[in-house]
Amino acid sequence: MALMPPSAQPVCWALYAAFGHADDLLDRSEEAPGERGRRLREWRAALEADLASGTSDDPIRLALTDSVWHWGLDLADLLGALDAVQRDDDREGVATWQEWRERAHAQNVSWPEQLMRMLVRCGLPVPVRLRDLPGFTRFVEGLFLTDMLRDLPEDLDGGHVWLPTEVLDRFHVTPADLLSRRWTPAVQQLIAHLVGEARAWLESSRRALRATLPLGPAIVLDTTVDLFGAELDAILRAGPAVLHRQIRVPGHTRLRILGPARARAAVVWRLTLPPGGEAATAPARTPAVDRTAAPEFSMATRISEPPLPPRPHRDGARPPEIAPAQLPEHVAIVMDGNGRWATRNGLPRDEGHRAGAVALRDVVQGALEIGLAHLTVYAFSTENWKRSPDEVSKLFAIMRAELLDGELLDHDVRLRWIGSPDGLPDDVVDVLRSQEHATRNRTGLTLNVCVNYGGRAELARAGASLARAALSGEVDPARVSEQLFAAHLPHHALPDVDLLWRTSGELRVSNFLPWHAHYAELHFTDQPWPEVDRQDLWQALETYTHRKRRKGGRVAE
Repeated sequence: MALMPPSAQPVCWALYAAFGHADDLLDRSEEAPGERGRRLREWRAALEADLASGTSDDPIRLALTDSVWHWGLDLADLLGALDAVQRDDDREGVATWQEWRERAHAQNVSWPEQLMRMLVRCGLPVPVRLRDLPGFTRFVEGLFLTDMLRDLPEDLDGGHVWLPTEVLDRFHVTPADLLSRRWTPAVQQLIAHLVGEARAWLESSRRALRATLPLGPAIVLDTTVDLFGAELDAILRAGPAVLHRQIRVPGHTRLRILGPARARAAVVWRLTLPPGGEAATAPARTPAVDRTAAPEFSMATRISEPPLPPRPHRDGARPPEIAPAQLPEHVAIVMDGNGRWATRNGLPRDEGHRAGAVALRDVVQGALEIGLAHLTVYAFSTENWKRSPDEVSKLFAIMRAELLDGELLDHDVRLRWIGSPDGLPDDVVDVLRSQEHATRNRTGLTLNVCVNYGGRAELARAGASLARAALSGEVDPARVSEQLFAAHLPHHALPDVDLLWRTSGELRVSNFLPWHAHYAELHFTDQPWPEVDRQDLWQALETYTHRKRRKGGRVAE
């Protein structure tokens, strides 16, 4: 939590307090099991009522309710995790590792997924369906087993042994041995084995997840694994004390691990997130939505809700006064300089693509705010396949995560995909097509996203289509016109580009919309794309209004 962006830390603590309080209600050894369960049920029912009303007289529930409403957290996941904690009141123990894993996942999967969703809300696109990622289950299990070893004395105080019976049997240890706090050679071997298992699971999850996550979350992952590894070291050194008191990492060890990580995280958040994070400016979702009736904010649910107005600029900047007749109908952007920006700031290239996705969010908001009709962005060209497979893979992962959890579904944006599916990952094709379909009835800004697009390839496909029509007798080759050729383009309904803007100081159009941009006004700026925001779009539009658009004719002086 200390490594999360500052704007996200309060909601982290709210989640931690809520789950910790629920767990504490069941761990009260001075109360009968039935009484502990009753208290938790009452607290959960009060939480549901508070979530419906949007307020609470309990400080923990108030913090969680405010977080849920402001950040759009998933109530189904939250309440499901509390239900899993509640089920422990009626459970005597677990027999197998499989049963243990089911308990671990039910109680713990929601926590890291909520953290990922908050990073998306802060402006950083990350994979939010973590349970689908290789290594995630091992990460959850490693954390849970380490927690269980640390909390073993408290569980024994309450008369619980949550270790699987099958592992106890393997080392010839009985629950009675642990409950009586007998430190036998068998118990020592059992603890050493469990410490080794937890460490192996955490390290394997680090290897599996490290290349998938952005730099900021990767710092959180690395530091978590290092801290829990230090805790396992302390547990192993503690010997018999592990049965009698909670074992904690020495303060100097925590400082040695956390200090440098905090410094690195602060630099990364400053470079990759908007100032203050999106949470500081994002409008709270309307209380009119019944969150208890529809806890899962799916794509269909978000599309069916009335679109939100454009999100204000973080500094309160307002668009210039430009008459609608003077606005270009169609603006196209070559979003250049992501990789060079990252290299210049000492970051991996994929961090530049993530920062570029954040910049695009703000530009889209600015296009909505000023009333632009069509915006086309060059997201991935057919020439980009020449980049390293690792960079391409990460770029597609960023693109998919941004489409799934970006702002398009909340605002009046219609998304259209321009490009070829050949060679694209199936999950990227699926999300592009599903968002095209889901937003098809939106009437505000049309956002054309060029993915696996090449201008010459587009012209070649149009020529091939026209040739097939001529061979079949549908077209007379002698009567082929520009209009007829345009009708065979894959996206013939796309209006001509009025303004083509390229960032990062390059002065070329790079095979981008050659047919549609034939009379486009060209606008080049020096800053790399991650440093752009909506004010730069507005400046480009103001520049456009001063151009004299002759298109081969003569303009009256």
